[in-house]
Amino acid sequence: MTLRFDLEAHFGPRFFPDLIDAVLSAGSEARAIAERGFTTEFKADRSPVTEADQRVESRIRAFLSEHAKNAAIFGEEEGMSGDESTGLVFHVDPIDGTRAFLRGLPSWSILIGLEKDRVPVFGLAYFPADDDLYTAALGHGAYRNGRPLRVSKVEKLEHAAISHGGLQQFTEWGDFGILERLANHTFTARGYADFDGYRQLLLGRVDAMIDPCVKSYDICAAAILVREAGGRFTDLRGVESIHEGSGLATSGPIHDEILRVIRGE
Repeated sequence: MTLRFDLEAHFGPRFFPDLIDAVLSAGSEARAIAERGFTTEFKADRSPVTEADQRVESRIRAFLSEHAKNAAIFGEEEGMSGDESTGLVFHVDPIDGTRAFLRGLPSWSILIGLEKDRVPVFGLAYFPADDDLYTAALGHGAYRNGRPLRVSKVEKLEHAAISHGGLQQFTEWGDFGILERLANHTFTARGYADFDGYRQLLLGRVDAMIDPCVKSYDICAAAILVREAGGRFTDLRGVESIHEGSGLATSGPIHDEILRVIRGE
């Protein structure tokens, strides 16, 4: 039996198109903030936060609070709010790639993922700088700007192009040697950080994305998008969860082999 999640059944017939409109509008505001300039603050963990992070999350929260009253919201800037008893939780990263945003790189995005009973069932990623939109729902496929997505067909690790979230992540993870081991087993390994790495996977340009030290709002949308595009998503230990602090997304056939390389086997 194919599992499916119906947004309309849970939130009404206008929810999806209205959500898209809200995200595009929030993205337009974020672009305007980037163009006029902004100040940057730093959180306790030294990660940066800007006016764009705060404004986009505020706008997305306002929309979800009005149109998805039966769901909770977990956002990077404001934490958890709402009723979790239904098992429906939206995970919101208002500017995924704030460091890219700070430096004027176009690879930052707005991420919204939805879980039902801790299983990702809907995902949206929007790159305002490129006007590039990705959506997926459980059992309905994954799409880029309305066109179906499918991951690559690479079946051997020696032929695979691997992306990763950045050098500092592996230091924080406590095993910088993962990168060296991957370099010795793959065609190429290089960093396309944040959701941009998953975007390259969805477009078939890379065959895996390795993402240590992340939060659920970083990877909820990625998990369902990758799975609906025919790929596989787990954490770096092989657990099918977005709550264990890491992500591994692949085209599928090379997944277990990458897990063995990560473990040093």
